Amino acid sequence: MSEQDRDTTLLMMDESMRGRLVRIARGLRAPKDSGEFRYAKFEVIRMSSSWGVSLGISVLLVVGLLVFAVGGALTKDSAVEVVVMTPENVKLDEIKEEIKRVDEPPPDADNNSMDAPTIGDASAVDIPGPKTADATPATTTPIMSKSPLIMKGLAGSMANRGAGARSGALRSYGGTGRGEEAVMRALRWLKKNQGADGSWAAVDPTDPAAMAGLALLCFLAHNETPASEEFGQTVEKAMKYIVSKQNGAGSFGRDYTHGICTYALAEGYALTKIMALKDSVEKGMAFIINGQQPLGGFNYGYEKGARWDMSVAGWQFQAMKAAKMTGLADDKLNNAITNGIEFIRKQAFCATAGGFGYSGVPGTPGASASQSMTGAGTLCLQLLGQPNVPEVRAGLEYLKAVTCEWPAGGGKVPMYGWYYITQAKFQKGGKDWDTWNAQFSKALIGAQAKDGHWDGGDHGGPVYSTTICCLMLEVYYRYLPTYKHSEEVVEVKPTATDDVVVDVR
Repeated sequence: MSEQDRDTTLLMMDESMRGRLVRIARGLRAPKDSGEFRYAKFEVIRMSSSWGVSLGISVLLVVGLLVFAVGGALTKDSAVEVVVMTPENVKLDEIKEEIKRVDEPPPDADNNSMDAPTIGDASAVDIPGPKTADATPATTTPIMSKSPLIMKGLAGSMANRGAGARSGALRSYGGTGRGEEAVMRALRWLKKNQGADGSWAAVDPTDPAAMAGLALLCFLAHNETPASEEFGQTVEKAMKYIVSKQNGAGSFGRDYTHGICTYALAEGYALTKIMALKDSVEKGMAFIINGQQPLGGFNYGYEKGARWDMSVAGWQFQAMKAAKMTGLADDKLNNAITNGIEFIRKQAFCATAGGFGYSGVPGTPGASASQSMTGAGTLCLQLLGQPNVPEVRAGLEYLKAVTCEWPAGGGKVPMYGWYYITQAKFQKGGKDWDTWNAQFSKALIGAQAKDGHWDGGDHGGPVYSTTICCLMLEVYYRYLPTYKHSEEVVEVKPTATDDVVVDVR
């Protein structure tokens, strides 16, 4: 069997052929707003777009096997609409050669250095290679044509995620080989503990859809896609699981869950252009925009009453940032971002405290501040194109007093706040980042279990703790820092210039 044929055959290996086709047939007959229908749609797109297999043969194969699986032709009451597209057939070798070129470091990869000392070891960063002993075969990613997969480089603020650029970013911004080894251990622990359905519910039942979204963000941050050799199947199953959880209204679940899942799929679409994700991202973002309060904030259950919640809002704004990177942005998203910036600056910010608060009343200035929400508010303004406004400068000043130490005797640590603070300080750079970088990386690396996971988070279980820590250790290459990359800035009107427990339900 040729390598091309082998990769095509692998599409059917993670489930029996007959079982999968029966599941697809049932899904196509299910209501269009159900998870079963979305799963079936995802699989039909994937099967009909395998590399090196012509569209005509694929469609005939899928339809023929569906008829065999259900014992007869599909009747009129369960008709399936088939949208015929004309992809360019691509040989596997061509794609592999393009991917190899994508992963090569850019010509100026070593010219972006800043004076940030490495932590732990002073040696050059040595990126751990794939662990081939337990690696599973890669599956074919559901791409509709040649152009989405073959990208000459990652766009915009995600430009450092490719393998060569990632190594350069680690050196430039203070990362170490020990930190990257910790990331690889975490990704392998997540791979090992993923369930057959694509979730991590067996090891952390806290909120399966949200945990799958956080895990997917970890893999995407490392530029792992369904085409990746070691983690391809893990990423693909996570994507399909999340897509299957979206209902007809576009929601993935409660407010935190929906923001996280939309965020993850938007990043996934931005990196891969997998057409099966596009519909879910658009519907998920529309649900967020519809749930935004008139004055730009968000609350539990997307309520528009007399309360806003910065913790809920933080995930919605991160999702907006990711959606902007997909190229799917429209006037509604741009207006939502503008309103969000106004909300963070005029309502979430407390001028007397110099930081951002957890909750308040729409239309009134913030009355308090906390470390975790100051991290969230500062980062969201940075991500939404406002890195130099007075509120960001004040927030960074407020955060100078924060330290990052893992208690020697164990116990809960404020991971949720650290997640935001790490990114906010990285986006600014400079001496504050150098100081924080030395603290947080040492604390996280030292607290990681030998099998690659973390415990001790302030919310959830081991998947929550592991993903939050992993995302922090990937900060060096997740997004370009604002002082290195010019984003499109949304114009907004200028403004004058006891920690709260965050409920990640």
